[in-house]
Amino acid sequence: MSTTTNIAVRPAPAATDLQDLRVDSERQALPKNRYTSRAMWQAETEKLWAKVWQWACLVDDLPEAGCYAEYQILDQSVLITRDEDLQLHAFHNVCMHRGNRLRTGSGKNADVACRYHSWTWNLDGSLKKITDEEGFHNLDTSCLGLQTVSMDVWQGFVFINLDRDAEPLADYLAPMDDKLGAYRFGQHVRTRSATMPVGANWKTVVDGFVEVYHLHAIHPQLIPFLDDVNTTYDVWGAHSAMYQPIGIASPRLADTSDRVVLDSLAEGGSGYSGKMLRKSPYFSEVDGVAQMQEGVTVRQAVIDAGRMDEASLGLDYGELTDDQLVDDYHYFIFPNIILNVFSGHFIASRIRPDPVDHESCFFDMFVFDMLTDEQKAARPPSKHVILEKGVSVGRVPDQDFTQLPTVQKGLHSNGFAEVLLSDQECRVLAFHQEVDRYVFGTERSP
Repeated sequence: MSTTTNIAVRPAPAATDLQDLRVDSERQALPKNRYTSRAMWQAETEKLWAKVWQWACLVDDLPEAGCYAEYQILDQSVLITRDEDLQLHAFHNVCMHRGNRLRTGSGKNADVACRYHSWTWNLDGSLKKITDEEGFHNLDTSCLGLQTVSMDVWQGFVFINLDRDAEPLADYLAPMDDKLGAYRFGQHVRTRSATMPVGANWKTVVDGFVEVYHLHAIHPQLIPFLDDVNTTYDVWGAHSAMYQPIGIASPRLADTSDRVVLDSLAEGGSGYSGKMLRKSPYFSEVDGVAQMQEGVTVRQAVIDAGRMDEASLGLDYGELTDDQLVDDYHYFIFPNIILNVFSGHFIASRIRPDPVDHESCFFDMFVFDMLTDEQKAARPPSKHVILEKGVSVGRVPDQDFTQLPTVQKGLHSNGFAEVLLSDQECRVLAFHQEVDRYVFGTERSP
């Protein structure tokens, strides 16, 4: 005769009781309704997204005078322009006459003219023309310039903040700038980019990309050459990092020999590190079998290939250490930027909440490479692609995007009340604590 044991589950807080959705830092627990409550999403809209620095576009998106680019976050649209003096500006993307949205996407124009009634502004936001101005009464034209948005540039990224009283971007990013300056992001070129919808709350997606605890389960093809167990972590207030050793097999495997590392990293799906391995003079293939020169480890071969690339191509990898040349240095810039950084190559991803569905979001992924002048000249301009759900973007992200919507669905289960976090998920906890600092006004944890 079998028996069933009932395990007590903490009751989930009501979705409308916002205060009950706060992080339990002492227990490292998160109420599940943080991810499913529309009230939480609305509070984030008003108290977080309206106050925080956000990556809007790239400086390279506006290469000359007249160029503009739109950035959308929830129901807000920001227009970034480059004027005749090549200065960048950011404005609320709205006509000061009847509220029409002025531009969508990106392009080039001599000015900013509303398509509804042709009111027109200069590229610096100053008012240029009101159609039939004599028909209006008591107009104060000094108040009718486009409304500015706080803006600054960092490492080739254009950031905006909807809060006019925002702290300087340099102060906001200070902990990260010290860590990332040596990579010289501004010397890289965007080579591919795409936006894809994900059926999960934006925080669910951030959670999935700031911890390596899931690697062995969702991405088992990676652990023969990536040590998930000995990944280390840093948290600097709002921002964080983890450093994933590559060229070393996970201790979870029974066989962690260099043979296992070599075979797995030499496969076609091993990404940038596998590409660098194949550039190494110590690497060869005999009858389709990967070979490494005796006495040279796979890890050392990848490091040396990076140094050779730097020397032979005339690239500048700054002051990168050997570990930075080979390992996946993974950074998170609050609230929504993920950076996977290597020598001469990095991936920047951005997670944006859906403006209508609080249990959906958009994932923007950009691939950057440091290219020689000849390579830049020979390469056609990169076009951003908008993808539908289910379109493949590569084996590893496909695995994530398959799993994350099932997590979101599971959060509605009556048998589950809260997310429990381990020390390996310390970045998840720090992220949610920072969300609470904006939404609830809580103090930042030491």
